[in-house]
Amino acid sequence: MADEVQKSDGKLIFIYFLVFFALIIVVNSIFIYVALGTHSGVVTEQPYEKGLAFNETLAKAKAQVDLEHTVSYESGVLRWSLPMGNAVVNANIVRPVQDGYDFEIPLKHMGGGIYEANPTLPLKGAWTAKLKAIWDNQQFQTSHDFIAD
Repeated sequence: MADEVQKSDGKLIFIYFLVFFALIIVVNSIFIYVALGTHSGVVTEQPYEKGLAFNETLAKAKAQVDLEHTVSYESGVLRWSLPMGNAVVNANIVRPVQDGYDFEIPLKHMGGGIYEANPTLPLKGAWTAKLKAIWDNQQFQTSHDFIAD
């Protein structure tokens, strides 16, 4: 009788091992499926060239005019307040978490140095507005992260 108990205990332990490893395989398979299905693989275009030009990008940022400005996104309106009213202002709207939804939109001067646009965002969630103002052979760039409802 003692031999039968040990044999059945051995079979039960073997079944536990099989279930344990089967569970690990199933969970890992789900993780792999989700990882491969949700990431496009492209983090940035031409990363090597951008890396080589990084010091130049930093120098341009330091050389730009220091302006008092505010950027906001509320109720579907992107608003940029600048201390001048004669600028040409554009926003490159980028979805940092997903490729294929980026677009550019001009901001209209509303008076008093306020520039606005109503971007039609195809998805809710995190977005970045890369703003650029050009006036009198000068330019100013900034970015603003926002959440679309």
